Amino acid sequence: MSKPEKLSPYVLAELQARESFKNRDFQAALDSAREAARESLEAGDQAGWWNMTYLQAECQRDLESLWDCLELARQLAEHPLSAAKPAFAARTYIMLSIAHQGLGHLAEAAANAARAAELVSGDEEQVDLQIQAQRGLIAALAESRRVDEAWRECLVLETLLTDLVDEDTAGKAYWVIGNVAFLSKRIEDGGRYHDMAAEQLSHSKDVDLWAHFNRASAVMRLEANLTDPATLRCIERAELATDIVGGSERDRLEMSFVRAYWYFLTGDMENALSLLKSVCARSEFLPTQTAGEARFLLGKALLANGDLSGAREQLNTAQTLFEGAAATERSEQVRAFAATVE
Repeated sequence: MSKPEKLSPYVLAELQARESFKNRDFQAALDSAREAARESLEAGDQAGWWNMTYLQAECQRDLESLWDCLELARQLAEHPLSAAKPAFAARTYIMLSIAHQGLGHLAEAAANAARAAELVSGDEEQVDLQIQAQRGLIAALAESRRVDEAWRECLVLETLLTDLVDEDTAGKAYWVIGNVAFLSKRIEDGGRYHDMAAEQLSHSKDVDLWAHFNRASAVMRLEANLTDPATLRCIERAELATDIVGGSERDRLEMSFVRAYWYFLTGDMENALSLLKSVCARSEFLPTQTAGEARFLLGKALLANGDLSGAREQLNTAQTLFEGAAATERSEQVRAFAATVE
């Protein structure tokens, strides 16, 4: 009987990296992917190096080391394989968009997502990549409050959602379309798209994704001033799912912001202020635009509580944060609100 073939160090490291990533042990996956990339480079395997460097970027994204993620994505964008293969290039620009958005660089996030979508536009074999790119573009435009542009891109995205698209991909797409519908005051459409997203995503076993979806849905409903039982159910589902998966510091802070928003709209200023002050004290863990939203809401809560000078300070900080994130529409909204305070 012949001996079983011994796996090469590269193959072994790649298998370990992918297994660790699947099990959400992102640090172990990062270490193994780094080793696999080194092994493939020594063997002259450019495709292997590219794939393992991309996996490293995914790990850094999920570890929320976004500057490291950005640097790896830039390396990939400059690699000859990215120049030769549009799908490879599109994946790098999507990753660049994700990193930029997380760092609060909304203009760069939108530009990179648009470039990714353009690279694979019309290629039926790459429709999932185009959907992913469209989602990134829409999210960046929505966070910048370029709502009309975001809605136009939503209509493009919806044309891509055929029966050939899997449930998870369709669910994420309906999710982002619903977000923009709520922001553009299409309340019925927002609820309908989020119901469609929930129907698709509820079939998934990804509890972390379910937490993010319900948290985002709650924020959109709260921005539309909806304090109905459906909104509270979104908040409670998100809190439960976040407790189950543990969540990062950013996840926990964003969850606290959502609950504070609920307290604010339902008139419980004491609990709203307590949570918002805690969130703002640790805002270095949040994307710039999210920190701006927390400061804006804190300013409103302080104003409702009779603290005019404190409200002015928070509104000024929110305006600065939005300007830093290139969310000029949102900055103007804060400025207009502050003028009414004066």
